[in-house]
Amino acid sequence: MKRILFILSLISIVSSLLCIEVGGHITQNTTWTPDNNPYIITLFLYVDAGVTLTIMPGTQVLCSGADKSNINNFMWSGNNQPLAKMVIVNGAINAVGTADNPITFDKYQAGANYRWGGIYMAHNAPTSNFEFCEFRNTFFCDYIPGEWSLAAIVFENGVINVRNSTFENNLNAIGSGSLQSDLLLYKCRFISTNDSYPPPFGLTGFFGIGASSEPVPEENYIVTIAKCYFTGNAVFGTFGNFTNSLLLNNVFYDFTNRGERSAETHTEYGSSSCYGNFTYNGSGGWSCYSATISDTVYSRRNKLIKPENANPGNSPLIIGSDGFGTNYVSDNYLSGCVQVNTTMSNATTSYIYNNVIENNYADFTLLFENLNPAYQGGQIRFFNNLVTFWGDYQYPKIVYTYETSPFIFNNTFIDYRTLFRTIGESDMVFENNIIPCTQWSSGSVSQNHHPLLINNCLASNILPPWDMLDGGGNIVADPVFADTLNGDYSLSIDSPCIDTGAYRPDLPEFDIRYHKRIASGTDGGQQTIDIGAYEFNSAYIGGLSGIVFNPDNGEMIDCAKIEINQKLPEFSDSLGCFEYPTGPGVYTVRASRWDYKDQIIENIVVNEGEIVQVAIPMYLTTTAIDDPVTPSLKLTTLTNYPNPFNPETTISFIAPQAGTTKLSVFNIKGQRVNMLYNGLLSKGHHSIVWNGLDERGTAVSSGIYFVRVEMNGISQTHKMILMK
Repeated sequence: MKRILFILSLISIVSSLLCIEVGGHITQNTTWTPDNNPYIITLFLYVDAGVTLTIMPGTQVLCSGADKSNINNFMWSGNNQPLAKMVIVNGAINAVGTADNPITFDKYQAGANYRWGGIYMAHNAPTSNFEFCEFRNTFFCDYIPGEWSLAAIVFENGVINVRNSTFENNLNAIGSGSLQSDLLLYKCRFISTNDSYPPPFGLTGFFGIGASSEPVPEENYIVTIAKCYFTGNAVFGTFGNFTNSLLLNNVFYDFTNRGERSAETHTEYGSSSCYGNFTYNGSGGWSCYSATISDTVYSRRNKLIKPENANPGNSPLIIGSDGFGTNYVSDNYLSGCVQVNTTMSNATTSYIYNNVIENNYADFTLLFENLNPAYQGGQIRFFNNLVTFWGDYQYPKIVYTYETSPFIFNNTFIDYRTLFRTIGESDMVFENNIIPCTQWSSGSVSQNHHPLLINNCLASNILPPWDMLDGGGNIVADPVFADTLNGDYSLSIDSPCIDTGAYRPDLPEFDIRYHKRIASGTDGGQQTIDIGAYEFNSAYIGGLSGIVFNPDNGEMIDCAKIEINQKLPEFSDSLGCFEYPTGPGVYTVRASRWDYKDQIIENIVVNEGEIVQVAIPMYLTTTAIDDPVTPSLKLTTLTNYPNPFNPETTISFIAPQAGTTKLSVFNIKGQRVNMLYNGLLSKGHHSIVWNGLDERGTAVSSGIYFVRVEMNGISQTHKMILMK
């Protein structure tokens, strides 16, 4: 019996050593390590001013929680703390885990309804860092009697660093009403699965971020959410006072937006743009919003896919545009239960172009509304789009308008029955479109205000009483596409749509593929173009194709912003690659990204039909200086494309300054094959074509070759492969 008692006593001592109970005030710099896992918060934990709590990779922090069904469990009662506990930070937390050993913040109790109070950063606290952390199961909590903290992390100090972290089943993930600087959320995961809370809370959410109106910031803060993943049921978020938002290269998978907005990025007080995002199933979508008449925003290169019969089945994924300024909705791909929804306000001008829309939504594919008819300054231009219907619905409809008159030109519509429906005054114009419809409207039109069809390729004649719609120049014919069985709706050589469209002064220089629009005829006479989204037998307008990389470690850089003056920006993707259709010209390119110094590359020459390969090196910021830098040739800025090649390749490099330059090709034995250039070159980007010939003009054999550039005492060598 004594031996048994001794063993039980020993077990009790050991179990007490396997965790540490914490609470009260941390008054000096402290480090938590996984050796003491788990840390159990049993009282309110305060990180005092001037103190840093450092939490090492793999550490587990468990906080005493309470049943979420009773909100009194999360509120002070007199001088008694809430039953659920939380962390209040007047100093700083530095919690930096790793991918293999994340830091965990969670409730202590195992009960499914238990929640804890989260982490609250006080107003004067310095910046805290959270990387590779996991936050789960937070509700709200009084940080002082009567004042609520409503998210897993509330940073009322207005500054925070959150990256590579997971937020799962929280009332809200991140919140602040006192933003003091630009905010980046990078590579985080946001999950809300069947999570609900009692009144007055109800809906879960991910973000609630805005800036204080006192003092008013000189410029809006930028909130960037990049490379994040969202799933479940939640209100995506609100970006409030004095904030502009950019949603970049995120993934929404089976995410059902539980708010009332038609798209995730709507904001009342600042502008929002979105680029390169992917949505699969769920509801919501991607929208741009211009808060003022001087704002330019965009919703570009997003993908929205919602297969037939996906839940919720009556809710399409939406690509949209709203606001008061100039909006660009372009280069998006929509498939399934999808819709384009644009709201005009005041002087909004929306350019919606070069989108591919493959729809099975039973309602209108295009929804253009002016929700305040008193404002008539705006304009919607919908052009260069391929819009196809492939669902089972027998009466698919193209466009619905409410008190607005969009210009709809040079689009290709496939397998639709009804062209439009209008409510209120609408004088929209259809011009140069391929329209397969056999019914013009699902409603009535007035003699004074009705759509006009000009120079379209139609499936049927416009007969009375619809002849008022005929603006002339329309043809009734089979458009004769190149290969419909394989989804190629470009024009065949015998298409009647070639050179039968009317030239428009607002027509861009490119078609849906960024191939050149060819205007036939003379400047003095009538000029014609092709009807539809595709120009026949035309070449690419020219542009850049490149990568962004860190030459110090060879890693590709995602989310880099690539800018050319007076053009919309592009961004690098997950592999560091980007495409930039520029048209011919000489360009200066700026590349920028958080944590990296800006990079400027001058003198990039693009010719019509040419794809110029550009490799952009970027260097991590090691100082507070943000001045643009120019790369050194000793770094890997010398490239060729294609590689392997046959019969020729384009060699590109960046000159950090003007000077005498030699560009030579050598064989594998080190013998010079050809001197491609020997002379002065200006600072910036240069491209030279090697046609696979030696100095005597004889074609060289297949094999490995090396190109070397020498400039101002610096040289660099790059391997090329010729394959015949």
